[in-house]
Amino acid sequence: MVDKSDQHEYVPRPRDFVDILGTGWPFRAVTIVPFAAVTLLPTTASEVGRLTVQSLPVAFGVAVFSVSVVVSLILLVRIVLPAKWRQSSTIVVGALLVAGALRGTIVSAVIDPTGLETNSHLISRIFLGALSLPPVLSLVSLVVSRVVTAREKSISTRADISATERTRDRILSEVSTSNERLRNEVDGTLGPAISVLVDDIQSGRIARSRLADKIDAFATDIVRPLSHTLATVGSASTAKRGAAISALALPARPAIRDQINATFSGLGVFLGSGTVLLDLLPLANGFMAALISGLSVYGIVRLLGVIVGSRQSPVAVTGIIIASTHALAWIPPHLINQALVYPAELEFQPWLISSIAMPLLGLLYQLIILGAYSSRAELARLDGARVDMLIQLSEARRRAWLRQRHLTHTLHSTVQSRVLAEARLVRSGSGKISEVERDQAIDVVTSALGFVMTEPEDSADAVGAIRQLVDFWAGMCSVTLELDPAVGEYALADDDFSRALQIVSLEMISNAIRHGHATEIAMTIVRSSPETVTVTATNNGTRVAAGYHAGLGVALYDELAVAWSLSNGKRVTVTAVLAARKMKTKSRAI
Repeated sequence: MVDKSDQHEYVPRPRDFVDILGTGWPFRAVTIVPFAAVTLLPTTASEVGRLTVQSLPVAFGVAVFSVSVVVSLILLVRIVLPAKWRQSSTIVVGALLVAGALRGTIVSAVIDPTGLETNSHLISRIFLGALSLPPVLSLVSLVVSRVVTAREKSISTRADISATERTRDRILSEVSTSNERLRNEVDGTLGPAISVLVDDIQSGRIARSRLADKIDAFATDIVRPLSHTLATVGSASTAKRGAAISALALPARPAIRDQINATFSGLGVFLGSGTVLLDLLPLANGFMAALISGLSVYGIVRLLGVIVGSRQSPVAVTGIIIASTHALAWIPPHLINQALVYPAELEFQPWLISSIAMPLLGLLYQLIILGAYSSRAELARLDGARVDMLIQLSEARRRAWLRQRHLTHTLHSTVQSRVLAEARLVRSGSGKISEVERDQAIDVVTSALGFVMTEPEDSADAVGAIRQLVDFWAGMCSVTLELDPAVGEYALADDDFSRALQIVSLEMISNAIRHGHATEIAMTIVRSSPETVTVTATNNGTRVAAGYHAGLGVALYDELAVAWSLSNGKRVTVTAVLAARKMKTKSRAI
């Protein structure tokens, strides 16, 4: 029942960062807003190095303008690109590269005449825009898509749980009053007819054959239609359910090593430091400094991953470790660059401000890992609550159906049989009806209500009844039964479960023989979980046609099983999952 998934499936694959660009997520408002927020600080850090007089407020203002431009360009790309083109990662990457380059061009064209910069930094802005826009937007899109998708699934699952809970509560409330309501319905139908028939019997003026006809008519025109009517409305709920129940397995907490990606960390430092240093150094020196910075951070983060191994920590501690690593890893490459690449007269400490920007790409990757883990853990918990509520609903449906079945079965078999037998007895006599015969006929007719009003007796041993059926078909069909001893013990302790197990098992065997003409049936009854029992019957009978007509057996499975399925392979297999615990009226907290 439980879908065992790879515990590391929440770790993004490199291909995911490319594929996400062809899904439409980069152009959604829910993605663009976080993208603007994430890129504001790195852009501010970049603009500080370009100003003639370094000023954080001025750099922040330029960054706000720059981010606004890139957001506008992303929206423009969404408008210009046809929907089918937006599904191509290659076309989207090309469009983003152009948009990033335009962003740098537009910002430089606006800033150059203001006198805030002594030199135009067009090249560095184009470099930043063109090379950083696709990977950063891809990372943000991955984060947003996973968070939003998980939230939508969470909302949907909660809605399913609430709807199932309402259905369960409705059925439970009906169970307490259904017997009385149905008995009132039976009494309202049978009562007047019984009174008329009793008056006719007591009068003594009706001929024997005519009285027998009246008793026959009572059985065929009153009792039989009433039992069929009750059987027709016997379904506790018309809601359709899936053929199987799957519960998500809770994921293992990701190790710190799984959450640190040295490649993305190095790439982030390369882009961030290059953006700052290309404004201060000759182009070749700036590129070399950025490359040394990126490779150094890559090596440091990779070394940390080796040191920590498979160590797991609480989310907050893990976040602090990774954030500190990304921030501190910028110091060694800065010292190397200062010694090897920077001109001797240059007195600038870019790492003080760029350390704000450097961790972002690596931290976004970290957010994907923890977000996916947390979302999956929450969905697994909600899915467990959903399965729990489905089991409770099945228990309620089963209870209502079994009570309904008691009334239907009593009317259809016991009452109708006794009345018809009495009519035959009256008709077989001769002469006038004696007082003793009248009293007996009145007793049989009036006892009909007594049988209906009587509560059902405790069920017979379900396992024993199934074994008896296996013996009955011996010689005509080979039926093997594999039974979990725990199921037999529970069947003796829970009457509703025992009745349901007996009915479902007998239906599986009889259907395979009557409709499939099977000569071999292998049945297994096992406790599949602490809350369920699974009944499986595999036979060598005729394959079930794809468009087979669903009869009473399907309705029976719907009412008594939590879930059921039918599959055609080399053999026909029918599987039913039954709730196997005492009734619970409180749902698991959601």
